[in-house]
Amino acid sequence: MVIGHLPAMRIALISRRFDPGGGGTERDLVTTALGLADAGHSVTIYADEIRATDARLEVRQVPPLRAGRALRLVNFAFRAPVAARRDGADVVLSFARAVGSDVIRSGGGAHRRYVSAAAAWRPPARALAMRLSAYHRAQMLIERRAFAHPTLRRVVAVSDLVREQLIEDFALAPGKAATIYNGVDLDRFKPLSDEERRAARRQLHLDPNRHAVVFVGSGFARKGLGFLLRAWPLIKQRPLLLVVGADHEAYRYRVLAARLGVSEQVSFAGVWPQVERIMGSADVLALPSLFEPFGNVVAEAMACGVPALVSSRCGVAEWLPGAMRRFVVADPGDPSQIAARLEELLDESAGLRSTVRAIVEPYTWERYRCALEALLANVAQAGAKRA
Repeated sequence: MVIGHLPAMRIALISRRFDPGGGGTERDLVTTALGLADAGHSVTIYADEIRATDARLEVRQVPPLRAGRALRLVNFAFRAPVAARRDGADVVLSFARAVGSDVIRSGGGAHRRYVSAAAAWRPPARALAMRLSAYHRAQMLIERRAFAHPTLRRVVAVSDLVREQLIEDFALAPGKAATIYNGVDLDRFKPLSDEERRAARRQLHLDPNRHAVVFVGSGFARKGLGFLLRAWPLIKQRPLLLVVGADHEAYRYRVLAARLGVSEQVSFAGVWPQVERIMGSADVLALPSLFEPFGNVVAEAMACGVPALVSSRCGVAEWLPGAMRRFVVADPGDPSQIAARLEELLDESAGLRSTVRAIVEPYTWERYRCALEALLANVAQAGAKRA
């Protein structure tokens, strides 16, 4: 069977966890699987842990090893690609650290970089424990094996930031690594009308006469919320900050806001299913992350017409044209830099709404699917010739 100019493929997707209600990698996995299936390919997902089912997708569990999480991780990494090939996959695409895949899609870069970067947001004792952990050491071992394995044909990075790091860390030939940006659901994430925006702000109890900044994400420490809060007393405009997301140490940030004297300006909203409504009600999104290979929430906010303050460690900063690079924080650990850039962005936010929407509009999930599909077809065809 031929789909357009591409042959139909049996595609195996490897992921440690299958959770159609999850975020981040789990959401990217499901979107990828559905896009490829809708294009006419046979798609099977191989997972170590299945948290829910989706009638639209075939999901198979790789028999887990009932042992510690490090050994279970190793078991899955080596067995998942073998199971996929045994079932007749034409091409094996891994969303996880799996040894023996044809294509690795890296959403986070090298794990050793993450472990090293964690020292910037974890207390010293916890950062040391992370470096010594058998679980994290196993991930780095698997990763080295995966990127050096003879079956590996291509590597897909979610940003040029990640691509360049992978080339350096694993001595990849530049032509072996490609950047394919995630897409944005432009129908879901779109600018609110003035009336909708006023209604959303009333629902969120936001003062209509004050600027509102939204922070969205889990893992508050890595995403720079502590430094963002420390910047708040330095911002002369006294904007409101709406913190959306969950974190098991959220209470620490409430305490920090109180200690800084900005509790009246900060609201912790928790998790909201209609995050696009919250984004659309804000003047600016702030994500001064210390480690962010891409940053989907930034792209989604811009699709809502909301300009974003990001750090230089966010891959999505690559999307910003030269005129907007001045809103990128070079050092997300410096509250004074965050405050200065945010003050400037708040002043100009109203005039940037149509600009940021236009930046995002080319990056659809259809564009992502076509680019990925073409790459997989090349890999599958090369594999067929070798066979």
